[in-house]
Amino acid sequence: MFNWINLPQGLGFDLVGSLQEPALSQNKFLPVLFYTFLALFCLTAAIELCALVGWVHLDPTYEAKLFTAVIVEVAGSIIAFWKQLSGGKFSEPPAVDGGWEYECVREDGTYKHGGVCKLFVTREALGWEFSIQGRRTWIANNVNNQWQRKDLPAPYSWDSSWGTFTGNDSLRFEYSLNAEEKSIHGYGWMSITSHDASKPAELVGNSYQLPPFEPFYGSLRFWRTSKQEPS
Repeated sequence: MFNWINLPQGLGFDLVGSLQEPALSQNKFLPVLFYTFLALFCLTAAIELCALVGWVHLDPTYEAKLFTAVIVEVAGSIIAFWKQLSGGKFSEPPAVDGGWEYECVREDGTYKHGGVCKLFVTREALGWEFSIQGRRTWIANNVNNQWQRKDLPAPYSWDSSWGTFTGNDSLRFEYSLNAEEKSIHGYGWMSITSHDASKPAELVGNSYQLPPFEPFYGSLRFWRTSKQEPS
């Protein structure tokens, strides 16, 4: 679909597939635990039901133990399901919240832009998510191997429409930007490449600015900043 703007093969899969990937906080062990408890509950409940209607005869002591097992299995199923639904405490997301500077360089090296942004990490019903509020404050063109930078008198504000963690160190997001009465949409993915005092200090990846306005593909880099960030 986007081959004509020279995007790497597989972008279409990323755009769709990333929406279906589990959030970082969802523990893969929890669904197994839930279904195990559920299967045991169904088995023991069926035996109890057969005993109640007289199809099988159980020793009173064994029946009491079986009833206790049913209660434990129900409780285990509820706890496992709740932990999975609420995001659990088994894995915390990377501490990427806070202020960042960013830079996006077109693949052919002729143009780049950048600015400041702020990341917010939140726990939703199905896991951890993040959002970004940013300002594109400058653009630059490469003329005779020299970058000629221009600060924008009216920075372009942009926001993420969704953001998700797709691994221990990977982030993906989609964003929209309003500039000169045009609504520009894009997609980005980044990996954590360095830390400072156990907090991510640099994020590196790729950015895709989608058609119809000035589509391009390029590298993307975030680094921590003390500059004033979007409120």
